[in-house]
Amino acid sequence: MTRTLIAFSLLSALSSAPSNASSEDLNAQFKQHYSAYQTAVKSDNKAQIVATAKQAYDLGQQLYGSHHINTVNLAINYADALDNKNTEKLRVLENTLKIVENHHKDNLQASFDVTLPIAKLTFKDEKRAALNSLKEIGHKAEAQKDYELASVAYLEAIKLAATSRKTASTARTLIRRTDEINKAHLPETAIQRLSTDIWVAALDEAKNRKKAAISRLEHIVEIFDENLEFDHPFELTAHSRLVNLYEKTRQSDKATKHCLAIAKMVPWQDTQQQEPLYRVHPIYPTSMARRMKSGWVRLQFTVSKSGFVKDIEVLESSDSGFEKASIKAMEQWRYAPKFENGEPVEAKSTVQLDYKIS
Repeated sequence: MTRTLIAFSLLSALSSAPSNASSEDLNAQFKQHYSAYQTAVKSDNKAQIVATAKQAYDLGQQLYGSHHINTVNLAINYADALDNKNTEKLRVLENTLKIVENHHKDNLQASFDVTLPIAKLTFKDEKRAALNSLKEIGHKAEAQKDYELASVAYLEAIKLAATSRKTASTARTLIRRTDEINKAHLPETAIQRLSTDIWVAALDEAKNRKKAAISRLEHIVEIFDENLEFDHPFELTAHSRLVNLYEKTRQSDKATKHCLAIAKMVPWQDTQQQEPLYRVHPIYPTSMARRMKSGWVRLQFTVSKSGFVKDIEVLESSDSGFEKASIKAMEQWRYAPKFENGEPVEAKSTVQLDYKIS
């Protein structure tokens, strides 16, 4: 749960606070400090976020009691504000989890909101325990037919499991299970389902099932084009991966429409070096490798209306021995073309390729 959502639940509950004079003073103090916390969050002032979150949490314990769900949310806000290296963060979260287990065990959302940051903090040293805690919430959510929370819990477990070879098999198993839940219970337009689709496509690509990955990613693009009237990072990711997959499978013509789509979502910046959507690394020249020479080549080129690279020129280089390999690699790159007045146009850009002997 984000700070914004937690904030809303707290403010909506203020009217239920005790009405005696002492409590009114405490209520006023809490409102003041919580408002300061919200202001700090909006301005992204990290030092103030920590300080005001701590003050709101301390006052919330007095106002609501240490076991109240509002206090739980305040504790999550405070822990979230702390740096991961701060031991206070894990201590607050673990104490809060005990409160949730003892007093709000049926509140799976609260359990998840506390369990997730604990899992992230402890995963490095306690991989299985961290994953099992998230999987347990997923199982409980399924039992309660809260399929969206189950999908969220499983996906967060997947993200953690995928970062380690030791738990990669767990990630693969959970991806398939989450995909099954999404297809059976969540609408195609649900952002949670689209998020999982991105991971399923990544798994297919990693397993060299490129056709399946392309099909999944094209479906994501189709959902956005037909049903969602806004741009989203998932859509951008799908387009970008499709460019890579089509180029890898030598289907450059099919990659073009995705280059154009990205160009509409991410405007061309003449003042900075453009980022390629697909690149082929140059082969280190044998003559340079034998001489143990490192070097660089700076190139200027034109990005066509379809995102292809042409008219490559060497501006300068540390050694001419690197130039041929650089041009050969650049000829295979793809970019999002520049758009002017709603139409793609040719544009020049530059890049520097570095060669380093390790």
